[in-house]
Amino acid sequence: MELIPVTDLKQWVYCPRIVYYHWVMPAVGRPTFKMREALAAQDLVEVLEMRRGLRAYGMEGARRHFHVWLSDERLGLSGKADLLLESVDQVAVVDFKLTSGEPGQNHRMQLAGYSLLAEAAYGVPARVGLLYRIPDNRVFTIEITRELREAVLAAIDGVRNMAETQCCPPPTSVRGRCMECEFANYCADIW
Repeated sequence: MELIPVTDLKQWVYCPRIVYYHWVMPAVGRPTFKMREALAAQDLVEVLEMRRGLRAYGMEGARRHFHVWLSDERLGLSGKADLLLESVDQVAVVDFKLTSGEPGQNHRMQLAGYSLLAEAAYGVPARVGLLYRIPDNRVFTIEITRELREAVLAAIDGVRNMAETQCCPPPTSVRGRCMECEFANYCADIW
């Protein structure tokens, strides 16, 4: 069974067609300007991150691990966490985002997916995930609730079903997302 990348959980909530194109036509998408800028900004933040304390994350004394590859066959997930904070009794994943908006359900889903993987790998609970918003250095604490965990499992089932049937899912109802999409040229039914 092929493992689902955690980033596909985020995309599944944002627009399931992005996941469809990744799975059915994996070589056709081109990274957008915004995607390239986000990677460059993340590199800069990581350099600065080593000089910061962990108080903003609520995990003083934790150990930092950058670019942690996580996978779990039982969950059927894999992914690389931007930053993982490890303490004696918990882990927390920090995801760096170049965005100006509030954390959306897609970001919560991604953090929850990484959190489930971190729990499986480290054997301690991941009670929260942390979104670090790069433009204003703001940290958002996202509680990893039972409902969010169940949403991750449902999304995994949805992606698996889509991959098996290769049926194109409906597009996002938020058409503004389509304007900067790497697959905009493939969704002729919405233009």
